[in-house]
Amino acid sequence: MSHLIESIKKSPFSPAVASGLLLVLIQPPISLSFLAFFALIPLLYSIDRENLGRSFMAGCATGIVSFLGLLYWIIVAVHKYGKINIYLAFLILMLLICYLALYTGCFALAVAFCEKRLSIPFYLCAPALWVLFEYGRGSLLTGFPWSFLAHSQHNFLPLIQVISLTGAYFISFLIVAVNCILYGLWRRQRVSPIFIGITALLFAGSIGYGFIRMQGAGEGTLKAVIVQGNIKQDVKWDEAFKLNTIRTYYQATVGAGMGADLVVWPETAMPLIFDAEPYVKSHIGTLPVLTGARLLFGAISRDDGGRYYNSAYVLGKNGQEDGIYSKGHLVPFGEYTPLRNYLPFLEKLSVQIGEFFGGASHGPIRSGMGNVGVLICYEGIFPYITREAVEQGAQVLVNITNDAWYDRTSAPYQHLAFYVFRAIESDRFVLRAANTGISGVIDPRGRIHGRTSLFEPAVVTQGFDLRDSKTFYVRYGDYFVIITALFLACAVAARLIMRRKRPGPAYSGSK
Repeated sequence: MSHLIESIKKSPFSPAVASGLLLVLIQPPISLSFLAFFALIPLLYSIDRENLGRSFMAGCATGIVSFLGLLYWIIVAVHKYGKINIYLAFLILMLLICYLALYTGCFALAVAFCEKRLSIPFYLCAPALWVLFEYGRGSLLTGFPWSFLAHSQHNFLPLIQVISLTGAYFISFLIVAVNCILYGLWRRQRVSPIFIGITALLFAGSIGYGFIRMQGAGEGTLKAVIVQGNIKQDVKWDEAFKLNTIRTYYQATVGAGMGADLVVWPETAMPLIFDAEPYVKSHIGTLPVLTGARLLFGAISRDDGGRYYNSAYVLGKNGQEDGIYSKGHLVPFGEYTPLRNYLPFLEKLSVQIGEFFGGASHGPIRSGMGNVGVLICYEGIFPYITREAVEQGAQVLVNITNDAWYDRTSAPYQHLAFYVFRAIESDRFVLRAANTGISGVIDPRGRIHGRTSLFEPAVVTQGFDLRDSKTFYVRYGDYFVIITALFLACAVAARLIMRRKRPGPAYSGSK
């Protein structure tokens, strides 16, 4: 063991591994957020400006370590509940991790290339490159924007209020810029005072804006009741247990839902095809009449063509259906199987009743209470879905999810953090009902009210409001990514023009 430790210490990729570990520590549930501003310094040190291949490998090392620490829970989902062989489950995890690590590998390679071949200082190119590769990770191949650098600041609310103007990528940019400045000072390398000054102004301005903005948004005047049923995943779809599931939610609502404006149950709280069960439909329809509260819950829907959807129903105070929303952004291998003709062994990961189809729109349900934007499961990790819902009139956001798949891992804590960002970006209350936790109400400034524990039955009663305002971010989206891309393109063009006019030695940079 001692020989192994010594060999690791002597490895040229040890600093890159250290960055990977730090990137794990900054995210939930550990959430040592302040370390984010130092986390990339070891990786920057590992980037070899004379060897692009070594730089790429250093970035991959950081990515593999960080994503392994952040996404280990995938094994729990696919092995324990997906019934996939443990070795195949590990292979699936590693394939995903290696794919995601390519983004950090390409980031390190691109920094080395820009600095050595194009003479662009690392502190100018690294923040922009990080944003562009994060955006790529969140968009390509259906996207997986899980645990971006910005998400590490979910509990630093004054800083992240600025995302109502800029979006979350600006926070990632700021974090990388600070890392570059600190790295340059540590290595005694030239970092432009103008760049340091602009970064300091952006950081201070963001915090100042945040403190001012946080003075608004109280608890609200409407009453939401969120029921966390705590139905274990291994019995959730058991036919013999379905009656107990219905009874659990019904009894909790009768007791707590009186006089509420909206009662929310989690994703697939009714583990059945709702319209195909007339007795259940009639029984659940009595609840709004008894309590005087509208009811939003998750269930399976089926269209005339026999296609299944992961849906949310809203029943009005008369017990009749106000509207239905079907999940549009499905989970690969969880709700549908990509390339199923080529990967038949992965079909077992899809839900028990078969393949789901995606809904046609992310627009809100227009209920008698107001326009309710619904985010089912991990749809809330994609900012564009929330933007579309709010642009189409959503006055409040409701996230229903079943995080029982993750068991007692870090995933439920990570999943919750994304909705802090969605609330701030959209200036909307987020009502969150999770089957086994974590449930609660997030106000438009990112404060979490009535937060529940994992794997405990719970009922949360909190206030909320309906809102019509549209933030700058909702109106204009991820324009900041375009700005960074244009900035980088201009820097590259300027260097190429200068080189053509006046050839000279490349920027020496670090190492």
